Amino acid sequence: MARRMPLLSRLRLFEDAEAWRRIGFNVSEAGVAHVGGVDIELAGADCRDPAGWEFRSREGSGSRLKVDGISTRMSRFDAMSQTWTWEAGEAEHSNAAVGLYSVLVTAGDLQRTVQAMSESIFGPPARLLEKSPFSPKLSMAFFEAGSPGGTVVVEVLAPRTPGQVATLPGFPPIGGDPDAPARLAGLVVTVPSLEPVGELLGEDALGYPRPAAQGQGRVLAPLKHARVGLRSMMAFMTPPDREELEARAKAGTFGKGLAAHLSTGNTL
Repeated sequence: MARRMPLLSRLRLFEDAEAWRRIGFNVSEAGVAHVGGVDIELAGADCRDPAGWEFRSREGSGSRLKVDGISTRMSRFDAMSQTWTWEAGEAEHSNAAVGLYSVLVTAGDLQRTVQAMSESIFGPPARLLEKSPFSPKLSMAFFEAGSPGGTVVVEVLAPRTPGQVATLPGFPPIGGDPDAPARLAGLVVTVPSLEPVGELLGEDALGYPRPAAQGQGRVLAPLKHARVGLRSMMAFMTPPDREELEARAKAGTFGKGLAAHLSTGNTL
């Protein structure tokens, strides 16, 4: 099975548009935020349509399917004959968001979810971690999607043993029911600097900035999502910074984090 990188074009989340506006996103009257060329539809907690995502790929047929419970649409897009127009400044956000670094998915059975995503969307995962460095009970898989704003990582978290419960500070329990479907659980948003979002939200809504697990000088600040009315987890992260990477390496100040350290202890 060959690895594929479909283009992520849309996410549908059970989130309130007004809550997203309060944390600095430019959201249209229709409840859509454009982040890095990806349309994020904020359907609200009472929406009856399933949360899900849409991709474009050469193999897409416009079909809708459930991928381990996640509503998925695969549309056709041929880069050799089609163009996807997107202007980086068309939807400026006061929190300075410029793209998506990753989409977080939680699952009850990692093997089942990985198989479903591999067959229907991505091909084999880019990386598998049978034992996560963040919890001995947690396994992880990583896929990659494209977007107009760059590569988006899809991170899948599940208990190492189906039926177990894996816990991380700041996260709801992961797993427990091995038959539970996978779900879209969070986002890591790319910002050039954490200063705008920090000034906008303050310490009550934004966790303390820390070196991101991805290294390369990236710095991440987790959002205290429950305090701002979000159901999904979110963090803001800066791009790689070579000078900062070298300085921190010399000072020995790198820390640990979950896929960008969404975990914030008891601050969520």
